[in-house]
Amino acid sequence: MAPDLEQQFGPRPLDGVYIEALQSYSNPRSSQLGFDFGAWPLQPYYNGFSLGANYTYYFNKTHAWEVLNASYLYTVDTGLTTELADRYKVDPKTIQRVNFIVSSNYMYNFAYGKFIFFGENIRYFRSYVLMGPALVSSNQGANAGVTVGWGFDTFVNDRISWRLGLRDNYAIGGDHPNNIVLSLGTGYGF
Repeated sequence: MAPDLEQQFGPRPLDGVYIEALQSYSNPRSSQLGFDFGAWPLQPYYNGFSLGANYTYYFNKTHAWEVLNASYLYTVDTGLTTELADRYKVDPKTIQRVNFIVSSNYMYNFAYGKFIFFGENIRYFRSYVLMGPALVSSNQGANAGVTVGWGFDTFVNDRISWRLGLRDNYAIGGDHPNNIVLSLGTGYGF
């Protein structure tokens, strides 16, 4: 019995659904300016909140260079700082606090494509990992370090995206080397 010609030469099923059309992923703009708000949840002596900005250049849909990422931190003492000052006479100014972080990172986009949002809207996305050198400045001086992280962008249109990121800015030396931030932001491509 000969197979049906359409099954032999036509669309092939993917997860039980016949593919009718393929469209390649259109890489959004090659340059992007980003702005984000971050929370630093794992600092024992203070709660940190940051404002950040970055510029990224995309070589292609897989490789990119985050030329500059800068974040400024605003901190609020936790009860632990007050307790140390009251019980043990520790001067709160001697506790290390991050002021700002500057980094430059290689980005590898390991997943990109499109999805259907609320059954009607098609949105592009990309997800990436990043790594690069960093400068971590605190009230006790500046330390060189390394940034590693993960991010996810979803596009509203071909220029504007919403971004979610998780980074660890590891400072070599200092009292608190790991500086983990969870951020939400937006990007503008041009």
